[in-house]
Amino acid sequence: MIKNVIRGIVKYLVYKILFPGVYAFGRLRKIKPGKTVFVELHGRILSDNFRLLKEAAEQKSGFQILEYYLDFQKDSLAYYRRCLGLLWEVSDARYMFLNDSCNVLGSFRMRKGSRMIQTWHACGAFKKWGFSAADQEYGESRRELMKYPYHRNYTLVTVSSPEVIWAYQEAFQAPEAVVQPLGVSRTDVYFRDSFRQAAARNYSIQVPQGKGKKCILYVPTFRGTGGKADSPGILDYGFLKEKLGQDYIIIEKRHPFVKEPLEVEEPLKDFAVGDCNMEIAELLCAADICVTDYSSVVFEYSLMERPMIFLAYDLEEYFDNRGFYYDYQEFAPGPVVRNSAELAAAVRSIEGRQEEAREKAAAFRQKFMYSCDGHATERIWQEIVKQAEE
Repeated sequence: MIKNVIRGIVKYLVYKILFPGVYAFGRLRKIKPGKTVFVELHGRILSDNFRLLKEAAEQKSGFQILEYYLDFQKDSLAYYRRCLGLLWEVSDARYMFLNDSCNVLGSFRMRKGSRMIQTWHACGAFKKWGFSAADQEYGESRRELMKYPYHRNYTLVTVSSPEVIWAYQEAFQAPEAVVQPLGVSRTDVYFRDSFRQAAARNYSIQVPQGKGKKCILYVPTFRGTGGKADSPGILDYGFLKEKLGQDYIIIEKRHPFVKEPLEVEEPLKDFAVGDCNMEIAELLCAADICVTDYSSVVFEYSLMERPMIFLAYDLEEYFDNRGFYYDYQEFAPGPVVRNSAELAAAVRSIEGRQEEAREKAAAFRQKFMYSCDGHATERIWQEIVKQAEE
């Protein structure tokens, strides 16, 4: 009890006095017109959306680009020092880019003339987050989100389609004009022949056991929390090899929060792959079928217009803990299965219904990925520059 009280007092002092004070002191300086800060909250390399946006900025004149890696860890002195450094850097920046939520950058009222662009790390709108998940087991309390806001400074939120604007408005409590269907930068690569060809070459090198076979890509979302994330471990690869091994191989690509790769037993290594050294975008290009549960990867995979299967063995529990923006059964553009036997049967069923599967994926793509056409990065920068000139 006492520890919680002390923790609450410290949080108040940090987020309500220290952080706003550092930003206020930094904003005594003039804004640097071309200063652009890409803020990575979790990773230590620039992520896919940011890489393309940065490349585009580098082709323009007058931009000074900074990458800042917050390396999020709660209640760490080193983390708080990085927070103070971040606040100092953004206090005189013209543009700040985020791809995730961050209460540090909601701890102050942003100065006039600065722009905070939320590109989010997922396409579409699937499982709930932000205010949509407030007061649920997964989310924070609405009271906490109001007291320590994450999203209040956004001047632009880019989304993959007009269909999902409402969900981002709800999650971020954002005005309608802020959320715009300009597309998602990283999807531009799927429209480049050079990228697709490079992905195919890399696949042949990294997954030699896939030669002459079709590829099933299994992309489960994590269970638990970001700090203690785990993968479902629901598939029986021995059974799947027996049923599908003559024609298929399967790659399990775990969520970045999950640190332990899939360990594949020696007799199954010609069928199951758990340590593939390929980025998810490359694997989506290579896969003939995508299997997931609640991952937003389905939106990007729909650009391929290939079959999808949904392995939702814990659907009711996940819904209670997190919730979805759309009815799951109606949303899924493919079979919903519960176990390895149903998955194998669904794969075999798809073999005879390829055109039906393609049509479902195409309709899903049109609805949720309408603005992802290979030119998203260009449109986003056009809108950012236009807003800055207003």
